[in-house]
Amino acid sequence: MKYIHLTTFLILVLIMACQNKKDTVSQENSRIELVPEPDKQIRLEQEKNQESNLTSFDRAAIKKRLKAKNGNGEPYFVHIFVPLCDNENQGIVPTSKSLGDGLSLRTNLYWATKGGMKRHFNDSKDWKLVYSAKDVSSSVLERVIFERDFSGTQVYVIADAYRGDRMEETVNDFLASLAYEKKGEVELESGKTVKFGGHSDLMVFNGHNGMMDNIDVRNWKNKTEKKTDAVINACVSYNYFEEELMLAQAYPLIRTNTLLYPAAYSIEQVIIDWINDTTEKQIALNAGRVYCEKHDCGRGTKVFKTGWRE
Repeated sequence: MKYIHLTTFLILVLIMACQNKKDTVSQENSRIELVPEPDKQIRLEQEKNQESNLTSFDRAAIKKRLKAKNGNGEPYFVHIFVPLCDNENQGIVPTSKSLGDGLSLRTNLYWATKGGMKRHFNDSKDWKLVYSAKDVSSSVLERVIFERDFSGTQVYVIADAYRGDRMEETVNDFLASLAYEKKGEVELESGKTVKFGGHSDLMVFNGHNGMMDNIDVRNWKNKTEKKTDAVINACVSYNYFEEELMLAQAYPLIRTNTLLYPAAYSIEQVIIDWINDTTEKQIALNAGRVYCEKHDCGRGTKVFKTGWRE
């Protein structure tokens, strides 16, 4: 008789939760007030007008900027937004109390387990932890920064652990950063400066797909010339974030085409291929292969997708 490891079983339950949430979204939306308040109605109409002028774009400008940075010997910055798994405040089937404690940096499924963001990079011999800070803001419980050298090119991964009950803040911070409206920097003990938010070269949302929940997501319009690559590692994210990314001038480098566990090892593979200027399609295929090596889902050719919806 085959036995399933407890953590693996709980991950499978979470994946099923994505489907349950997906099926109930339309019912939840039906309970939203039908006649908005005057100010809210004006805002909705303005945002609708903004969306009507949106168009897709390619990665040409992004690749040109990255090539210039590389030629100048400048470091690359990757900012990862991680809303911690939360049994009480996210639209998921509850996992164990410890894995689903949205305030626990020590036990959370998306942060502290082998597939969790902090532990995965911390356990890797290829990445060096160069910064860690707790209680960064009212929403961010911890920020960690890892450094790696890629043939002379320094790459910094900045990962923020958001409280599980702050999904709305996480999604809005992610989009605001893509739109160059939210940005910052921190000085390391070495004296080097690491930039994040809008200054980043690649931004990642990694966790439960908050767009399936009833949250208020503002339209973050990019008023600059900067375009940025974006990765959204959350259940069926290919069906979400389309207009939001266009408005923020962020290219959908990787989104998901299925229900999954938002694992850090998939994100690391994306980062490695992105640094090495691998084609967009191959980045998606490689991330899928790495994911399915651990989750028995074939060759992984249908897990991730790149580009705009067809």
